[in-house]
Amino acid sequence: MSTTSARVFDLPALPPVLPAFARAAWSATRSVRTPVTMPDWTVRVAGLSFDRSQVAAYNALCGFANAEQVAMTYPQVLATPLYLNLMTRPGFPLPLMGLVHVRNSIECRRELAIGEHFDISVGLGATREVRAGLELDLGIALSEVGGDVLWQATMTVLKRGVRSDDSTLALSGPKPTQLDGAMAEATVAQYLRIQAPEDTGRRYARISQDYNPIHLHAATAKLFGFKRAIAHGLWSKARVLAELQPKLACAPRRFDVSFRQPLLLPGRATLRYVQERNGIEFALLEAAGAKVHLSGTLR
Repeated sequence: MSTTSARVFDLPALPPVLPAFARAAWSATRSVRTPVTMPDWTVRVAGLSFDRSQVAAYNALCGFANAEQVAMTYPQVLATPLYLNLMTRPGFPLPLMGLVHVRNSIECRRELAIGEHFDISVGLGATREVRAGLELDLGIALSEVGGDVLWQATMTVLKRGVRSDDSTLALSGPKPTQLDGAMAEATVAQYLRIQAPEDTGRRYARISQDYNPIHLHAATAKLFGFKRAIAHGLWSKARVLAELQPKLACAPRRFDVSFRQPLLLPGRATLRYVQERNGIEFALLEAAGAKVHLSGTLR
């Protein structure tokens, strides 16, 4: 896959999401040309700050005990309008409908606080061919105003079935229902119960502005092949963080997750974790079965 010359779009404020969702729906008619040419684009907004009431609502929904703690997962909520704006611009080569969030990594240089100001940006990153299709990395960064990066994340999405040369496919990687490493071999693990009420997707949408219909109602999710609405992956990730963060001696600095199988709403899951010297390895499992909803590490 080739790339075009770099371009940065500076916006005066976070853009509205409803026009972006309309453009996302229209993008379903877009045909994908191979080899895919991914533009080198970044969109950014300067001088933002955390809204106290929004942070409190997010924390209540995700299970964080401190209403004023800015969780390391929260900046991605602010990034939602930006990555929608970026991927619905004319010239973006993939339809948004059908993109699957497969991995998410967060690195936080220090704790974030309500009241501080920052710049936020989202950029299109690397693409790679894998067994299932084409992966794209989106890089999200939170920086001091005009200064150093405080927080960054990589959000990897998959477009199934898009390939240009089968000989270059990356065939490695775990199967969707397998546990890896210490989680698969651990003989002593701890378990926590996670509840996901039926309205979780709608409540998360009001905070994150991510109104993807697969998360909202059973009726809208069925249009896309799901039996019921599914929990947003970033809500599930934040819910895991809320349970595991208090078990660490200090605030975590890195949080890596692979998304495997959707969590249907309403639903119950079991959080299985193994505490190690340098962090926690975990998997969110189907409450009554062997399926893995997500797995990862918190350090």
